[in-house]
Amino acid sequence: MKNKTRYFTLMAIMLGTILINQAIIQYFLFDKKNDSHLIDIGGKQRMLSQRIDQLSFRNVVLQKDNHDQLTSTLNTWKTAQLAIMNGNEDLKISKITNKDTYSKLNSGLKIINNIDSIIRKGNLNDASLTLINKNVDEFLPLMENIVNDLTKITDKKLSNIIIIEIILALLTIIIIFVEFQLIIKPSYNKILSQNNRLREIAWKQSHELRKPIATILGISNAIQNNASMSTKEKNKCLSYLFKATEELDQVTHEIVNKTS
Repeated sequence: MKNKTRYFTLMAIMLGTILINQAIIQYFLFDKKNDSHLIDIGGKQRMLSQRIDQLSFRNVVLQKDNHDQLTSTLNTWKTAQLAIMNGNEDLKISKITNKDTYSKLNSGLKIINNIDSIIRKGNLNDASLTLINKNVDEFLPLMENIVNDLTKITDKKLSNIIIIEIILALLTIIIIFVEFQLIIKPSYNKILSQNNRLREIAWKQSHELRKPIATILGISNAIQNNASMSTKEKNKCLSYLFKATEELDQVTHEIVNKTS
């Protein structure tokens, strides 16, 4: 009963460890997907800044009437920046919790707002284009640095997950070792001991038990088949018979003791 309780307790702990392990893996996969999406949006922010620069150049130098396209791209750029900073359910990304990275993102948002104020004034000119180019040139390395930060954060999470997985694996090994020492090994030793006892019983039955039985049968036959046997001879045979019976009783007791 005690061994059964230990067994079920250890199995419950092992099952719990496996479930926790799987839960951590599933959470990490979800979180990894979120981080990958976040890094992907961060990369697109650089492309959007360059897109703003190109559209502004076409507006001023090539005199293209693309103000609506500029505004639309700018809104997408700004929305994505705010989503990276504060999280966005539609884009399936979580809020940035690292203070240093958040501060850099906020600096990038200020650059976007600067460009926004220039574009929304309308009537872009060479001076406006120069300011937009300057802001975009500041935004690109800043966003590159932010993406690197996000990648480092993801790598750190991966390292932590690997450490947790190693700890859980070691814990599982320890549980298996304890289970072997407390349950499997004692059960094996018990079975081995019982097997040895059965071998001893079999040996006694085939050798030690057979000897007094053969003696009893021999003396009994001698008494029965020899009608002319004197009283002295009969008493002597009865003495041998008694000794053989005692020997048989002793061997029987030994066998009973080994089976208990």
